[in-house]
Amino acid sequence: MNAVLSYDIDNMNPVRIISNDEKPEIPGWACAGMPQHWYSAFRMAWAHDVTGYQHLEWKLWDMAIRMAIRHGWKVPTGQERLRKMARLAIHELIDPARYRKLESWKLRVATVGCGKTQWFALWQARYEMIYGELNDWVNRAFRFIRVKQQRGEV
Repeated sequence: MNAVLSYDIDNMNPVRIISNDEKPEIPGWACAGMPQHWYSAFRMAWAHDVTGYQHLEWKLWDMAIRMAIRHGWKVPTGQERLRKMARLAIHELIDPARYRKLESWKLRVATVGCGKTQWFALWQARYEMIYGELNDWVNRAFRFIRVKQQRGEV
C-alpha cells in the first residue's frame, strides 16, 4: 500500500522543514544570528510560542512610534493607541483565523479603544502598516533560514 504525501505549501512550518529528527538542534542553528524580534515573531507565527511576547511587543511598539513620527500621525496622549495596536498585531499573528471573520473589526475597535468611524477613517490604515511590518519580520526570518539552507550552513 503506497501512501501519497501531500503538503500544503502555504501552511508548511519552516521549523519542521529544516528539522531532522536525528538532529533536533538544527532549527536552532538555522535561526542563529537573526535579530531577536524576527525570531520572536517567527516563533509566534509558526509555533505559537509566546515566550518572546514582551520583547516583541516592546520592539513593535517602538517601531510604531517611529512610524508615527515619520508619517506625522497625531496620536492622542494617555490612550496608548500605538501600544494597543502593537498588542493587537501580535494577537492577530498568533491567531489569524480569529481576525479574518467579517465582524472582526469590532474586536479591533474594542482593543484599540476608538469608535467605528474613527477606526475606518483613520486607525485601520495605520494598524495595517504596523501589522504589515510585523508580518515582514516573520517573512525576513523565514528568508534568513532559507538562505542558510541554500548555502548549506544547516
